[in-house]
Amino acid sequence: MRWSLPCLCLVGTLGAQVPLHVVAVERKGPPPYLEAADRIYRLDGGQDRGLHVGDRLLVRRTGEPRAFGHLRVTEIRDHQSESRFEPRTETAATYPMKGDLALREDLKWLPETPRLEADPIPRTTAPQATPEAPPQEGLLFFLPQRGDLSPVGLKKLESWVETWGAGGRWAVQVPTAKALKPALQKQRAEAIQSALHALGIERVTLETDPRTTEGRYDPAWIRHWE
Repeated sequence: MRWSLPCLCLVGTLGAQVPLHVVAVERKGPPPYLEAADRIYRLDGGQDRGLHVGDRLLVRRTGEPRAFGHLRVTEIRDHQSESRFEPRTETAATYPMKGDLALREDLKWLPETPRLEADPIPRTTAPQATPEAPPQEGLLFFLPQRGDLSPVGLKKLESWVETWGAGGRWAVQVPTAKALKPALQKQRAEAIQSALHALGIERVTLETDPRTTEGRYDPAWIRHWE
């Protein structure tokens, strides 16, 4: 409903701005019709187009940019009007013909109309990523130069899986160290991953970021995200 009033106003304005056309050229009075001034030019618009007796319209030929005179309205009907031609004095006389255009002088150029916009569609923004909660962590220790899990380590894994649940995301963090050979690091990671698989954890990723802790033995962390 909020468009109704602007649309009606726009229709009325555009109706006034649309050029009229000469639909007929008539001569009144007895022959021989010698004077061009006796010609009556009938336009396809009257009171329904807001015309009044005495209105002065520019007249020009279709396809030509310049008007060659005026048509002054002399009689008004509902849907048509009659007018007489007033040529420009500075140009050679060119008389209107059927099909020529008649425009209000103050509307010879169509003004810009305000752009009608519908109610703006609310923009949907992508949900912002929320910071991931820190993982739950458990710490294991390996004996120097050993790659297998101790019974104590296996018990710890069982208790963490029971407490945290088998769902979510799991990772094993076996930090790199200068004294730790890559083969030993790989062996320790695979030992923890195998133990977690046996406890029902299907996927366990490996992290090797540097990390230290106090203690005599080599650490490894079990990390779990909900």
